[in-house]
Amino acid sequence: MSHALQRPVVCILAVRPRGSGGFEVLLQRRTKANDDTPYNGFLELPQGKVNRNESLTQAARRELAEEAGLKVLRFLAGGDAHAFVAETSELAASQPFVCVTDTMQNHIGLCVIAEITGDAQATSEASGHRWYDRHELEKLIAAKRLFPLNVPMLRKFLDTAPDEVDA
Repeated sequence: MSHALQRPVVCILAVRPRGSGGFEVLLQRRTKANDDTPYNGFLELPQGKVNRNESLTQAARRELAEEAGLKVLRFLAGGDAHAFVAETSELAASQPFVCVTDTMQNHIGLCVIAEITGDAQATSEASGHRWYDRHELEKLIAAKRLFPLNVPMLRKFLDTAPDEVDA
């Protein structure tokens, strides 16, 4: 049995303020053609593998554009800090909002929180984009309708998020 190493997965907790107060989080339906997990069709955060020579925030910006046609306005948590260049390495420090390891599916998910701009669009990797408020997210978690890697991320966000997103 092969034990292939997985690249880290950046998971973007895309948020926006609600007009009536509070916040909304973007979820999408997994529609990846080559999904090697049993979760095709589940709701998920926009996410994808970090490429070689890519920082966490660069990967987040790319994945959000590829999967939802959206742009990052600003990172609220998990942004990269100053890069340090040594003879053999170029290092960027990041403190993801939370890191989740799935030992069965062999994924390491690094969650960032980003305020976004634009309107979500269906792509070849995701569709059914929709904004969910706190109450709706709680119901989806309870119903087990979310990609499992994202559940601890959303749970921590809901447990620690203020009622309003800072403007």
